[in-house]
Amino acid sequence: MSRVLVIDDDPGTRSTLTATLRLAGYAVETAESGEAGLDLALAGVFDVILSDMRMPGISGIDVLRRLRERLVDTALIIMTGFGTIESAVEAMKLGAVDFVQKPFFAEELLLRVKAATERRQLARQVRLLEQRVSPADPLASLVGESEAMVRVRDLVCRAATVAGTVLITGETGTGKELVARAIHAESARAERPFVVFNCAAVSGQLLEQELFGHVRGAFPGATTDRAGLIEHVHLGTLCFDEISLLARESQARLLAVLESGLVRRIGENEGREIDVRFVAATNVDLRAAVEAGAFRQDLYYRLNAYHVHLPPLRERPGDVETLVNHFVRKYSPFDPREIADDAMRAMLDYHYPGNVRELEHVIQRALALAQGRPIQLADLPESVAASLAPDQRSTERGVAAARDRAERAMILGSLTSHHGDLTGVANELQVSRTTLWRLMRKHGIRVPD
Repeated sequence: MSRVLVIDDDPGTRSTLTATLRLAGYAVETAESGEAGLDLALAGVFDVILSDMRMPGISGIDVLRRLRERLVDTALIIMTGFGTIESAVEAMKLGAVDFVQKPFFAEELLLRVKAATERRQLARQVRLLEQRVSPADPLASLVGESEAMVRVRDLVCRAATVAGTVLITGETGTGKELVARAIHAESARAERPFVVFNCAAVSGQLLEQELFGHVRGAFPGATTDRAGLIEHVHLGTLCFDEISLLARESQARLLAVLESGLVRRIGENEGREIDVRFVAATNVDLRAAVEAGAFRQDLYYRLNAYHVHLPPLRERPGDVETLVNHFVRKYSPFDPREIADDAMRAMLDYHYPGNVRELEHVIQRALALAQGRPIQLADLPESVAASLAPDQRSTERGVAAARDRAERAMILGSLTSHHGDLTGVANELQVSRTTLWRLMRKHGIRVPD
C-alpha cells in the first residue's frame, strides 16, 4: 500500500484529501504545518507528499527545498490557491513532480498521485538496474588517503561482513551517514531498503508510532493497522541518526527489539519477527551520557557491537586538498576549474569546525561565485580567506584591485537578489545595461540565460 503525506494548514482540505485518498486505497497521514510535515517526512517513508504552497512558517517550497537537501526519496506535489507560472517553475526546478491549483477535482488529484507513485517506482527500478549493470564503489564517497581514513574504510569493510549492530561516532559533518550507507552497500543487504531515522526529528508518541507502528483502536485516531518503520525495513538496514536524543522510554523498547528480534506494534500483545541490521550514529560521547544517566547502559553495549569512529578533518589535514579536488569534480564535472594558489593555501590552512560538510559547502559557494573562471581567494567565505597570512596572499593588491573585487561582489550580489534580471541590476547599480554588460565581461561574470 502506497503511503501519502498531506501537508496543509486548512483542516477542511486535510479532511477532504484524507477521505479521498483512503477511499482510493492509500495510507494517509496529515500535518497541519510545514514544520510538522517536514518532521514526518524526515522520520517516515512516504511515496508521495502533497503540500500546500503557502502556509504560516515553513512554506511548501521550503519543505521541498529541505527534503531535497536531505536527499529524501519521495515524490512531492505542490498545491496552491495562488497558482502562478513563476511558482510552478520554481517548484519544478526544485524537484516537484507536479503542481496543482486549488480547487481541484478528486479524479484529477487521484490521477496525479497515481502518476507520481508510478514514476517513483519506475525510477527506483531504473536505479536498481543501473547499479546491477555498473555498480558504484560505495567506499568512493569516503574520500581521503590519510592513515585515519584508510583505517575507516577497512573498518567499514569489516563491519559490512558481520551481522551485529554498528555504532558510528564522530563530530557533526564528518560523514557518519556516508559510513552507514557504505556499510549497507557493501553488505549482503545491499539490494534491500536503507533508511535513516533522525531521532531529533520526532518525539513522544509520534516517535513510537513511526518506529513500531500501531494496531486499530490503540489510541484515538488509530482507525487502521499500520506497520512501523522497523517492519518496513525488514531485511534491510535502519540507521538511527543522533541516537543520543532517543527518549528513555523509546530506548527501552528499542532494546527489547534488539534482544528479541521481535517488534510489537502499539496496542498489540504479540510481537512480529523482523530481520533488520541496526546502525546508530552520534556526535555525542555515549559513555559520558551513560554515566550522566541520559542513556541506557545496556542499550549502549548492545549498539556498540562494532564501532567505527570518524576523525575530524583538522586531525587529517593531508586529506583537505584531495577533498577539494573531489568536490570540484563532483559539482563541476563537465567544466574542471583551476584553483588559485592563495585560495588553495587558505583552504589548506583553515581548521573546518564543520568538518567535511563545511568544506563541501565552501566549494559549492566558490564554484557559484567563480562563474566559470578559476576559483580565487575572493570567492571563498571570509572565515576561510582570513586563515591565510597576509604575506601569502596574491600580489594583486592596492586600491584598484580592492575596487575590482568590491565591484564584482556588488554585481554578483545584485544578480542574486534580482534573480538574474539585468534591468533590475542596472537600475540598482545606477548604470546603463550596456555598462553593466561591459562590467560583467570585465569580471568574468556569466550572463544569465
